[in-house]
Amino acid sequence: MIIVDMLKFLRKIRKKLLNEGSLKRYLLYAVGEIILVVVGILIALQLNNWNQKRLNKKLEIQYYLNMKDQMNKDLNTIYNEINYNQILLNQFSYAKSLLMQKDVSKMDTLGKIVLRMIDYADFRRKSNVYLTLVNSGEIKYINNYKIIEGLQSLEENYSYINRIEDTHLKAILFQVVPEIKQVIKINPIKVENIKILFSYHFQNGIDLLIHLMEEKKEAYNKAIKEISLVTVFIDQELGLDNINKLK
Repeated sequence: MIIVDMLKFLRKIRKKLLNEGSLKRYLLYAVGEIILVVVGILIALQLNNWNQKRLNKKLEIQYYLNMKDQMNKDLNTIYNEINYNQILLNQFSYAKSLLMQKDVSKMDTLGKIVLRMIDYADFRRKSNVYLTLVNSGEIKYINNYKIIEGLQSLEENYSYINRIEDTHLKAILFQVVPEIKQVIKINPIKVENIKILFSYHFQNGIDLLIHLMEEKKEAYNKAIKEISLVTVFIDQELGLDNINKLK
């Protein structure tokens, strides 16, 4: 508005100078008008850039909020899976000790645990915020590279966990279930083939499950550490000063 008023004022001067026929003064005026126009354009560009940066920062903050929300949900799910995985791991480890001792006095307990060999913790995350941002091209709005690196690492660990879960499921379907069918009567639960139950082949099946569950436990805990680290960086970006500036 100020620039417009100045231009109107200068037009009046230009008209006056033209009427007076003063070429030198008119040329000085013309230079001044050009400078004013250039300055006005620069100011307008600067304001536009400032406003765009402000909008981009608001968008970045919103992405950080979305990231934190998803990772908090993932964290709760992972904690639940860790607890369930540990319960099964303790039971299978106990069953392994009974089998190695060939303790036939615990047949009922062994039967119940063996039947649980078809159960397993299952955490699967086929996509996360990082992958979504990359596929949409909106990763450019994230300026904190520590957050980007943390999300990349978390995405790789999620893929690794998914592969373990797939391997665990295949082990249950193609090895554990056929062996259980030879050993256990399901209803009512009763061990029908003690020889197969105490065989090294059956113990190998339990060892395989224990190994997979311990591997998952490490991967779950690694994911928790990665989520916690990224959350620290996000909280720094979500400081009160930043939030207040965007209001």
